[in-house]
Amino acid sequence: MSESPSVWDVIVLGGGAAGLVAAFHARQAGASVLVVNKGLVGRSGATITSGGGVSIAGESLRALGLDADASDTEERFLHDTITAGSWLNDQQLVESMVTGVGEEVGRLVDWGIKFTLNRRAPGHSSGRGIHISGVDMQRALTRIAVQAGVSFREDFQSTQLLQRQGEVVGVLGLDRRTGSVDSIFGHATVIATGGATSNWSLRTAPEELSGEGQRMAVEAGATLIDMEMTQFLPCCLAAPAIWRGLQFPWILGPQSGVHAWLMNRFGERFMARWDPARMELATRDMVSAACATEVYEGRGSPNGGVYLSWKHLPNDIIDNFPLNSRNISADWQWEGFDMTPLVERIKQGYAIEVAPAAHFSLGGVRVDKGANTGVPGLFACGEATGAMHGANRLSGNAGAQVLVQGRVAGVAAARDARDRRARDRHAENLGSAYATTIAPFERDSGVVPFELKEPLSQLAETALGPVRTAESIAKAQATLADLKDNALPQLACRTRDLMWNRDWSDALECQAAFSVLDAALLGAAGRTHSIGAHQRHDHKDAYAGPLSHSLIRYDGQALVRDTTPVAFPFLARP
Repeated sequence: MSESPSVWDVIVLGGGAAGLVAAFHARQAGASVLVVNKGLVGRSGATITSGGGVSIAGESLRALGLDADASDTEERFLHDTITAGSWLNDQQLVESMVTGVGEEVGRLVDWGIKFTLNRRAPGHSSGRGIHISGVDMQRALTRIAVQAGVSFREDFQSTQLLQRQGEVVGVLGLDRRTGSVDSIFGHATVIATGGATSNWSLRTAPEELSGEGQRMAVEAGATLIDMEMTQFLPCCLAAPAIWRGLQFPWILGPQSGVHAWLMNRFGERFMARWDPARMELATRDMVSAACATEVYEGRGSPNGGVYLSWKHLPNDIIDNFPLNSRNISADWQWEGFDMTPLVERIKQGYAIEVAPAAHFSLGGVRVDKGANTGVPGLFACGEATGAMHGANRLSGNAGAQVLVQGRVAGVAAARDARDRRARDRHAENLGSAYATTIAPFERDSGVVPFELKEPLSQLAETALGPVRTAESIAKAQATLADLKDNALPQLACRTRDLMWNRDWSDALECQAAFSVLDAALLGAAGRTHSIGAHQRHDHKDAYAGPLSHSLIRYDGQALVRDTTPVAFPFLARP
């Protein structure tokens, strides 16, 4: 588009896969579309760091003319996803993903995007789906969105949704390039900002995934669901510090590569106590809980993890692994890192220290299968939403989710923009939104945002890690309340520079962190049993009682927790 409209039809917050798919489909429906991204599109967000799997039933692949397991049906895909999620999934969302992903993969085929077929991953009953690297997926979707006529605004940190009479009419945020606080008006807005895992100190996700989308949505009147559910990826590097959080060991083994062994400090293969049949090939939630329990009970390694060893394997098996790897080059280059020193140490027989890292937000904004949030003019898709995966996500299901929910959200937003159009560039909360965003910059002394981020991330690690207790959750709630009263209002910038002011950006991320962690702690405190990614060390017995979703919303100035029973429209819980 040669000229930007004064009011966009659709504003998409987030330039990862979910946001780009939403933008493309909204544009195809005739809407003017602006993608607003916190960083550079294609160089930020979770998509570029993902493994790139897209789950799709074998029968759906065969319908596209691809060679796949003919016995793998959509019903099996649905069953695997729900059982892996410990029956906490919103089954309507799962059904929408399972039945809708075939059409979206067909679109990728038509676009000429190259991929390979997946082999069977833990939790799946078949070698289900396709594999596209995250970088290739991001590159292709960006190109297609540009060709469709989507416009972009990069390095824009969204902070507040603009509203009039309860309807969302745009977004306000910080242009990090210029330091200006700007408002962007639109008839419909889609939140596709990803998860909130950057609030954990040990994480696999990029640093920009701080939960601004979830915070903006709940403040606008939406509901958050199951925020206590965070998926942890086992076997990420715990040491050395420069590589802490890298998931390379998970790629080399035990599940993605060759079968390494997990051991505690006594040399015991502790997975035998959790899943003696599958051992290290158990699902991610179980392996993460097992690793964290070893540490919690005093059997961990010196740097707060456990040991991963390949010593039982001949070196040539490790040497030849890159020949068949889709992620690691022959000279051990992986995602821009030279992993040769680590591989040489592994081949010398040393174990390496690994730990579970925050990987994916299972909870988020509550939506129905039409991507509606319940707030007029506001839709959401992708990892910013919750309840699709229940208490654990299977490999490749995030890829299916973003394709299907992205399309649904884009089409719905374009339709809504035609039916419910903003009358002018006016928002009732524009003044308060501006004041909240500018406040940290106007203070030249107080709490340095970077120094507040550290205790917040440690709080998340200790109370919202793979293993939790009532005591740690209650302590974290008290600490968070104290920081909210005494530190959050004092956030200040050390420099007066308007452009690229890191303190200012960090302060805004801290604001989001308080909402995300408050919601997660409320959910964790209320869920007193263990299920999937939420493992209570003080309630370790199997839970057979009724299942409910945690619902977090604003009541006045405070977040409160309600519950609603889990529905079973397609599969009855055994």
